Amino acid sequence: MTLTERQARQRLAKAIEAAGSQKAIASTLPLKPSAAQTAVSRSLLGRGPVHHTVLAYLGLRRDPHTGVIRDDAPTSTFKFLAVQASGEAGVAATVALVAATLGRDA
Repeated sequence: MTLTERQARQRLAKAIEAAGSQKAIASTLPLKPSAAQTAVSRSLLGRGPVHHTVLAYLGLRRDPHTGVIRDDAPTSTFKFLAVQASGEAGVAATVALVAATLGRDA
């Protein structure tokens, strides 16, 4: 899912509320303490884009090519198999193929 900077800031605000303070979140970032506090504060106030370490803390990432903020949740993947069969032998072969694909006995 894609998010705007504003939506990422809203998530940060909720995380700060849950953690109790900006400092609590800043202490978990892999930055020097003063740089971490600055990153959290500027990200929250909208002074520039949300810092990449703050995005990571929130489970988000910025696409390096497009700059779009994305949720790191895995996307859905669909796999399907289309088979055309006719006659008893064709249907039996199709059932065996699908069963093998799914890792089951026919």
